[in-house]
Amino acid sequence: MAGTAWQSAATKPQQLQVDLGSTVAVDHVTVGWGAGYGTSYKVRTSPDGSSWHTVVQNTAGHGGTETLAMPAGTRTRWVQLYLSQYAGSAGFTVEELQVFGAPSGSPSPTPSRTASPTPTGGSGGRSVHVSTVVQLTAALADARPGDTIDLAAGGYDGAFYATASGTAGAPITLTGPATAVLSNRGGGCDPNVPATPNGISYCGYGLHLNRVAYWQVKGLTVTEATKGIVLDGASHNVLDGVDVHGTGDEGAHFRASSSDNVLRNATVHDTGRSQPGFGEGLYFGSAQSNWSKYGENGGSGPDRSDRNQAVDNHFGPNVAAEHIDIKEGTVGGVVRGNTFDGRGISGANFADSWIDVKGSGYTLSGNHGTNSGGGALLDGYQVHQIVSGAGCGNAFQGNDSDLGGAAGYAIDVTDQSNCAASPNRVFASNTVANAGKGLTNIPVTA
Repeated sequence: MAGTAWQSAATKPQQLQVDLGSTVAVDHVTVGWGAGYGTSYKVRTSPDGSSWHTVVQNTAGHGGTETLAMPAGTRTRWVQLYLSQYAGSAGFTVEELQVFGAPSGSPSPTPSRTASPTPTGGSGGRSVHVSTVVQLTAALADARPGDTIDLAAGGYDGAFYATASGTAGAPITLTGPATAVLSNRGGGCDPNVPATPNGISYCGYGLHLNRVAYWQVKGLTVTEATKGIVLDGASHNVLDGVDVHGTGDEGAHFRASSSDNVLRNATVHDTGRSQPGFGEGLYFGSAQSNWSKYGENGGSGPDRSDRNQAVDNHFGPNVAAEHIDIKEGTVGGVVRGNTFDGRGISGANFADSWIDVKGSGYTLSGNHGTNSGGGALLDGYQVHQIVSGAGCGNAFQGNDSDLGGAAGYAIDVTDQSNCAASPNRVFASNTVANAGKGLTNIPVTA
């Protein structure tokens, strides 16, 4: 893109992306800035213009011409500038964007926004093409390591669940364009409940990953279900580039000792339409009141859904409860590079922040939150101790918070006095605007 300037609106974030026409090796990206240069931005890649992966991040942009080297071996069809913060007040101005391969570079073509996933069977598995509910149900039931289940565009209404696992070297992939839409309007059930169910039922879910490992769910949409995508006892799964909206309760839930899973490049909005107080965008773990159902040791311990990650997602608007609810008893997760749009937070069941952190040892970094009204937002992030020892050792770094006039803090840490051995830390790299009480209520770490 050369010879013309691209000017964004004044809202944040913004995206500028280019379609290179085919998958090619990329060595570096050069950005020529105008007056509205990016002070914090990412370069992301995608094979299809739908599922995005961050490869380079610059949090100290200085304007002029900046060159960002790609990691060795980068190959992609799509390149995107994901723009979080700009200098000035008029939005981002990009005068030139060039994408270079090796050994000689050439500028990228004009940006395009239309694409759909193009899956292939990986790791020696089968490629299973489905276009009906019957075919999808059968493919899920017969899934084997290495399989790719390729959804055609269209609506799929029913109870969809997986009980077979892939492997680290041969994951099972369920993929489709955003126009492949899963729903569960009739409240259909996954019958595979635990031997001692303790009142558990798996009904009304858009997609249920039930005690499985190494699944990759890509590109598709889930809507019109009680809950969107639920993981129970599931590990090492990736939800990539999905769109979850129009749910009665939460959008996605990693539960019942579901660990080492990732939600990335997803869009989650319009949740909690039936029960706003339970309309979280994403849950990690379970509340103490539900440990008898989903906790370890037959329900006598916490729900250890540990080391889960939320990366480069967009939450909102109209996520009725917290965008991410990190439950007590969970540890060691990552929340990075997400965007939170606070419009429509309901305030029901104390839902008045983008993120509620009740777990321990989480890293929350590079997130961008806004609140332009129409919701009950009080604070950007809240940290609470629900059970002894939890809600400690969390770190906040490089998060940008615009509370839009909300009365509270960007980061409100309660019960810090109970975390002397492992205190929560709010670093000076966090920024705040339009918050009634400022950045945080605890001393800032340099």
